Amino acid sequence: MINIKQKNGITLVSLIITIVIMGILSAIAITVSTNLTQKASDSKLISDLEVIQQAILQQYSKYKLTKDNSNLLGIKCNLQEVQDIATNLGINLVDIPDNYSNKEYYRLDMAALKHMKIDNITDEYIVNYISGEVINITVKRTSDNKPLYTKANSFV
Repeated sequence: MINIKQKNGITLVSLIITIVIMGILSAIAITVSTNLTQKASDSKLISDLEVIQQAILQQYSKYKLTKDNSNLLGIKCNLQEVQDIATNLGINLVDIPDNYSNKEYYRLDMAALKHMKIDNITDEYIVNYISGEVINITVKRTSDNKPLYTKANSFV
């Protein structure tokens, strides 16, 4: 007699189990890659803040040496507008001492950034040259809802 049962191929159950396992692994991989992408994006935004901060502190140092207002790049902002933005973001602006003559905030657009030799940043910022405050007003928050804001905490 010939044995009719031969093991040629896979069963439907093993195929379904394989597909389920591949689906689970794919879901994990997609979640991890999405989180890594968000973290990379947040890191770039924070790095951009630090680059802008260093650039404005450098510009303010030039201004202090030369007393040339052209070193304070950007468009002067209405203080109430800046305070409203800060309030909406949940941040406290630095209280600048009265003995500093320039307490204004400036909006840095692409032209001002280009003038500071910063080419790879596309967002707009509000900055204060004295306090080193920088607020990203294009993106405003990281993926974990933290405001994109930094300050130097010392006066030049």
